[in-house]
Amino acid sequence: MRPVLLEIAGFASFREPTTVDFTGADYFAFVGPTGAGKSTVIDAMTFALYGSVPRWDNARTVALALAPTVNRGTVRLVFDLAAGDGRSARYVVARELRRAASGSVSVRGARLERLRDPSGLGGVDEDTEPLADGAGPVTKAVEELLGLPFADFCTCVVLPQGDFAEFLHTEPRKRQEKLVRILGLGVYDVIAREANSEAAAQRQRAEVLGEQLAAYADATPEAEQEAADRVTELTALAERVRSAVPALVAATAALTATEAQVERVRGEREQLAALQVPAGLADLDARQRAAATAQAEAAERTATAEAADTAARERLAAAPARGPLEQARRHHAELAGCVAELPGARERHEKAGAAYVTAAGDAADARAAVDEARGARDAAAQALAAAQDAVRRHTAERDGLLALTVPAGLDELDQRRAAAVAALDRADAALAVAETADTGARAVLAAAPVRGPLEQARRDRRELDAAEREHRAAVERVAAAEREVTAAAARVADARHRLDHAREQRTLAARADLAATLRPALAAGDVCPVCAQTVATLPPALPGVDLGEHESAVAEAERAHDEAGRQEAACRAAQARAAAEVERLQAAITRWRSGLVGVLPAAADVPEAIEIDEALAELDRLAGAAEEADASLRAARRERDAAAGAVERVRADVAAAAAALRSARDPLVPFGAPAVDGDDVLAGWEALLGWARDEATARDRELPGSRAAAATAERDLADAEK
Repeated sequence: MRPVLLEIAGFASFREPTTVDFTGADYFAFVGPTGAGKSTVIDAMTFALYGSVPRWDNARTVALALAPTVNRGTVRLVFDLAAGDGRSARYVVARELRRAASGSVSVRGARLERLRDPSGLGGVDEDTEPLADGAGPVTKAVEELLGLPFADFCTCVVLPQGDFAEFLHTEPRKRQEKLVRILGLGVYDVIAREANSEAAAQRQRAEVLGEQLAAYADATPEAEQEAADRVTELTALAERVRSAVPALVAATAALTATEAQVERVRGEREQLAALQVPAGLADLDARQRAAATAQAEAAERTATAEAADTAARERLAAAPARGPLEQARRHHAELAGCVAELPGARERHEKAGAAYVTAAGDAADARAAVDEARGARDAAAQALAAAQDAVRRHTAERDGLLALTVPAGLDELDQRRAAAVAALDRADAALAVAETADTGARAVLAAAPVRGPLEQARRDRRELDAAEREHRAAVERVAAAEREVTAAAARVADARHRLDHAREQRTLAARADLAATLRPALAAGDVCPVCAQTVATLPPALPGVDLGEHESAVAEAERAHDEAGRQEAACRAAQARAAAEVERLQAAITRWRSGLVGVLPAAADVPEAIEIDEALAELDRLAGAAEEADASLRAARRERDAAAGAVERVRADVAAAAAALRSARDPLVPFGAPAVDGDDVLAGWEALLGWARDEATARDRELPGSRAAAATAERDLADAEK
């Protein structure tokens, strides 16, 4: 594990935010007076990793970690850890402390993450991979990463300060115990106890095995050889017995069968000895042979019959089924009968058809005569009713035409109607113009860019301008930091040169002082105690050398060199922070530039040239034009509504006149009176009057003929009823 960056705020004696940068340091040491916070820095690193500090003597104590005058503290450690493939991965672990209202201190948040960028410092804009969250899981994850629990880490990596002081001043026995505890050598005591326990167990097992071996004291080589020979003989004997047993079993079975056969033959011999040849045996033998011959012939005939029966059954099985054949035979018989009866049936069918045609013709003639009579009767009745209706209609029509009069105010009503229609036409024309203007304005407004992205683009552009200004300032700070780093490096080199010169002068002075010290003790021809060579001539006398002055010069040069190194480290840290700020601002500028690309089609390739304000001003102008067109449209609609109201009022007056007209017209509608539009009462009234005059004249001429037709229809109806 290699620390990279430690950030402390509100931890122990560090009330203010403090950063310890280990970047670029292969070896480091914390130097300072007692109480400067050297141990607290180590405690902060240990607390960030494990959530505890070894010198607190209690892994659960966290109250000592928070500064007394603050309510919140944070510790953040960035460290590198070698991976299995030889490369290193960078991690960041952070813990947060909070003081409750009751005064108790607790860990409110803990988090362990792996940085995607192995050279990052865990900034807020860097990509990370979360590994653990919470105090317990973070501690467990750190133990798995480092391979050391808290106790082993404190023993192998962080040597507690109090334990080391006690180790220096304690007596030898306690010092040995302390060394064993600090270095974890107690594991060897555990190993010794385990080894002694295992040795005791093995010793006991050896004793048991010895007792078991004592029971086999008579197992001498001679006895073993004798037993082996006996086993060999018994094995051979068993093999011979095993091979002879089957033959013995077979012989025993054959003997048993032979004895049974001997007993059977002996019994048959005794029975045959008592037999005598009966009389007529030859005749019986002839009969037996004749019967055998007859039996053989019968068997032969039986076999022949069985073969014939089998062949017949096979042919029967192969023949078609009997049922369909029987059905087919019945169908053939029925077919023959039908064929025989077919000529007579055809003759009867032809006769029946001729009779049917004749009967159908007679029925049709009868129905036609009946229908004709009924039609004549109905026509006569309809003609009578029509003639009577015509008489009544003509009489009523003539009376209604004689009662027609022109209503009062018809000319004024027509003038008002014409004026209202003209006003409505003008309002419709104005409404059409306003709707056209509104449609055009809305189309232009719809074709304009969306306002939301433009507003966002204007905000992004302002952010971009601010980021570019900050970026230029950060670039200048990087350049200044680089110049300061160069100057600091030059100062370090100069301090190093002065330090080397001081050390060289101190060495020369020490040598001169040594030579001056040895000169009084040397004599020509003696052996030099330094180089072990014979002194030929004495070295010249040297002036007195003040080594303390050279030591002071070397110490001053070392302090100057250390101060220059610290200044260079601070300059490099400032340069790194400025470079990180430049990269962050450059990433933000790139992100905002990519967001601005494509907002306006004309400036898609040059995001810097996008005139968002002009586009928004044009959009506002279009919106104003659309609102003006909408206002004109609303005014035109109000004028049209007013004209329509006037038309409606005229139509109400026309409806009143039309009602009077309709009262005179409705009785005439069934007789073909012309249709009259309620909106054109005057023309309708004149048309109705003209039609009424013409119709009255025509009806007067048709009235005698209608009466004559009615009389004729009545006579025809009477004749039809007779």
